[in-house]
Amino acid sequence: MNRLARWTLCLLLFLTACRVPGATRPVVKIGLVAPFEGRYRYVGYGLFAAVRLALREINATGGIGYPAYSVELVAYDDGADPEMARQQAEKLAVDSQIVLVIGHFREATTRAALPIYAREGLPLLAPAVLDPALTAGPGAVFRVGPDADELAARMLEGVSEAGLLTDGGPLGEALQREAARRGVALWPVSPPANAGRWRDLPPVLFCDAPPVDCGEALAALHARGWAGKFLGGPDLATEEFRTVAGDAATLAWAITPWPDPRTMPECADFVAACTEISLGIPPTSLALPAYAAARYALSAIEWAIIQNGRPNRTNVTEGLSIATRLPPTLPCGK
Repeated sequence: MNRLARWTLCLLLFLTACRVPGATRPVVKIGLVAPFEGRYRYVGYGLFAAVRLALREINATGGIGYPAYSVELVAYDDGADPEMARQQAEKLAVDSQIVLVIGHFREATTRAALPIYAREGLPLLAPAVLDPALTAGPGAVFRVGPDADELAARMLEGVSEAGLLTDGGPLGEALQREAARRGVALWPVSPPANAGRWRDLPPVLFCDAPPVDCGEALAALHARGWAGKFLGGPDLATEEFRTVAGDAATLAWAITPWPDPRTMPECADFVAACTEISLGIPPTSLALPAYAAARYALSAIEWAIIQNGRPNRTNVTEGLSIATRLPPTLPCGK
């Protein structure tokens, strides 16, 4: 076919998105916000490669939807700081090619950014937040995995008496609600700085506080010869907690919504791929929910393209409401 005939055919079939071979595909963008610097930088670096991997896989197949769109990732660091989270949300909001955001991976930063996303009609996929109120607040927020209430119910199985060290986080609040419902005696424990006042500790202690505080508490308990059961949420699976707790870290149980892929033989290829993308940084327990969130995002974008010809924030939100009702797509495991 000569050049004139080819261009004529493209013109006639324009509505079905015929493109000259080699022409640039249209672009749709996904935002990612996480702490990449500061105290919680391990959070961002432990999940970033998983999102990149999901997008790399879809782009390698020729893009998403018809007409096929290339998917780009726009990543910002919020430093686990609420004010930085608001600033980064504003940056994402002004780019009309960004149709959804994955983040912010901490409760406080997610809560701070939500009003901006709600104002701009920008949907948020929240793979790590536990507070059930966040998905019931302003804007379109979609959870990936169980919330604090579900984790609390799991943690309290078989427990009749326990102590609770909390800084007022959603998991601590959920534990108190669930304990009251079950008739479990749950009494407060003061911070580790007051360890000398601890008396008659119960056989089970829950910790819903920053990983350093939980590590200090467990180390102080261990030094006193306490041999009870120490349980917490995802922060107890972090290197920060293990470093502070020292040898006592082996006594802790981290109840997380998602497993650490490094502990799963069937995830060896996924771990290797993420480690290669991140130039040697292995994935953490947040990698699987981050990958699942990215796949939900891609499904929603594809739905929007099929239904409307081009994705925007409104139809991608509709797509997310459908996609997130289905089981997550994971690179390994179940």
